[in-house]
Amino acid sequence: MNQEGRDVFEYLKKQQDEETFGGKMVRKFKQDPLVPTFFGLTCCALLGGLRAMGRGDSKNSNRFMRARVIAQGCCLAALAYAGFRGRLIVDQEGKRSPGAGGDFPGQKMPPGIPPPPPGK
Repeated sequence: MNQEGRDVFEYLKKQQDEETFGGKMVRKFKQDPLVPTFFGLTCCALLGGLRAMGRGDSKNSNRFMRARVIAQGCCLAALAYAGFRGRLIVDQEGKRSPGAGGDFPGQKMPPGIPPPPPGK
């Protein structure tokens, strides 16, 4: 149960039952368009490099593979940014929302590290 007394799992199950795979992809793409864009660019550069390599064109193959490395790095940076942005969910009053990570009463811990087991 969350602070409003609603069952979060019930909400997620209802949302999952009502949402199709395509609808979920569109929603996720609208939430964070950088990750799938850079992923697509990475795939295009990889396929272009493999095609050039198969034709024996080493100059274009190397160019495509360099472009793939750059696109892959941008994709990783976009993933890291999306993860960081998702961790820092702040409400209008400037307080972190429950479940955003690192909200263990009485303990100062970095976000994402679980609390120690009771009794230790």
